[in-house]
Amino acid sequence: MDHEESHLKGIVLVLLGVVLLSPDALLLRLISADHWTLLFWRGTLSALSLVTITLLLERPRGWQRFFSIGRSGALVAVIFAMGSVCFVFAILHTTVANALVIMSVSPLFAAILSHFFFGEAIPLRTWLAALAIIAGLVLVFAGSLSGDGLAGDLAALGVSVGLAINFVIIRKQKAVSMVPAMAWSGVIVALAVLPLAAPASLSGQSMHLMLLLGLVVVPVSLTLITLGPRYIPAPEAGLIMRLEALLAPLWVWLVLGEVPTMQTLLGGTIIISTLVLLSAATLKGRAQAAR
Repeated sequence: MDHEESHLKGIVLVLLGVVLLSPDALLLRLISADHWTLLFWRGTLSALSLVTITLLLERPRGWQRFFSIGRSGALVAVIFAMGSVCFVFAILHTTVANALVIMSVSPLFAAILSHFFFGEAIPLRTWLAALAIIAGLVLVFAGSLSGDGLAGDLAALGVSVGLAINFVIIRKQKAVSMVPAMAWSGVIVALAVLPLAAPASLSGQSMHLMLLLGLVVVPVSLTLITLGPRYIPAPEAGLIMRLEALLAPLWVWLVLGEVPTMQTLLGGTIIISTLVLLSAATLKGRAQAAR
């Protein structure tokens, strides 16, 4: 496979992953179940599907990869599990637009964490982007102060920080296999919430939607998004990932009629535009350095 074909493959993988992942929030809203039952089934079904994907992708060493993720992989799995709990809470307690916009800033958090823990230099453009993103976040949070969405916004911020921590761990521990770690995170979530969940309460259309969510949407999309950066630079993958913050609220608006607040629209525009410009500048800098 030549460079152009490999690059195109990476773009297609990440793009398909983002499009497939974007109805996640909508499906969570459509399923009639409490927070803990949603988490139990989402974790259980995602784990089953990700184990199957691991066995198919890592043949004949699938089971070995699943049980040899090491301490770093275990830490990634635990953080993913905590992020899953926060994600579902955020989707159920704030607007989808708020949640996705706040979660989209994880690459910036990752850059800052890498600077403080590993001494990686941060370009001036990243610090300027941080100031713009903070202003955008203030606007997004301001839209929730008058309602009951602040707790959901804070949960979304927790997801963003967790994603950033995992990104830093994976960058430094390249041997960590992401798909098995995500499978383990599903197991952790399911076991942790089982005492509080009511698995048998899910039936009919809600069960069908959960099967779609847990067996297809979450595991397949995350696998595609994980495989894509093998063929394209991380900033380019991050640029494509910004689409989720646009698509997920769109599906919820079309189906449920949920309209973001003016503060969210303005703050989200600032955040997404800043991240797009930052990713584009990073890609341009790498291209010039490679010449």
